[in-house]
Amino acid sequence: MKFRILGCGSAGGVPMISRGWGNCSPNNPKNRRLRTSLLLRHNDMNVLFDTGPDLREQLLSARVRSLDAVLYTHEHADHTHGIDDLREINRAMMKSVPVYANATTLKLLKERFGYVFNPVDVNKEPFYHPWLEPNLIIPGESFYIKDLKVIPFSQDHEWTTSLGFRIGNFGYSTDVVHLYESALSVLKGVDTWVVGCLSEKDHPSHASVRQVLEWVDIIKPRRTILTHMSIGLDYDALHRKLPVGIEPGYDGLEFEVA
Repeated sequence: MKFRILGCGSAGGVPMISRGWGNCSPNNPKNRRLRTSLLLRHNDMNVLFDTGPDLREQLLSARVRSLDAVLYTHEHADHTHGIDDLREINRAMMKSVPVYANATTLKLLKERFGYVFNPVDVNKEPFYHPWLEPNLIIPGESFYIKDLKVIPFSQDHEWTTSLGFRIGNFGYSTDVVHLYESALSVLKGVDTWVVGCLSEKDHPSHASVRQVLEWVDIIKPRRTILTHMSIGLDYDALHRKLPVGIEPGYDGLEFEVA
């Protein structure tokens, strides 16, 4: 499986409109962060994690013209509000795109963007709106996207419940402040884990560096990559502090997991 980090920034990105670069050096391109998203490529298949507000730029950068599925972690705007850009994927593929989410996220997507689930007759009209097929994720119940087995699990995101995923030897856990025992059990033994890490200081809804280090001691992945980072985390400064096997991600980072 091949992965590309499409974005590893927090809700405001880096730099922020209101607060600029913060602790991040503007001279390091690895500090410029779009909103958090991830692409999985496997054989001829593309799977997207979340559709944040920077989706158009992210898909163009990764040269993505087809998607076999979109996996949603949760309903927050920085993970969903680029959904309309999936219309261009529909146009390129001339068919619908399956999306997978938990009950809360599906409900809110239908309330906010109900038009994206209306069918399109490709023989009668161009794609004036996205055409998505909703699929319900039940945490703890695995499902398949073609030959990929996806194991979803619930995560505590303070004001909501987010989803993490294990796919083979890969784990993904963004927007989480507390990992339940059930989640830790699923993640144990993964080779590579991408995990949200907002800041050095503890936060009510996002993990800090301290928490991530504690989780790594339990899960013991070979490689841990941090995502969803705020302007408080400079790439080089953070990299120097982290132990071997743990590193900050950056937009465009590509890696493989067997």
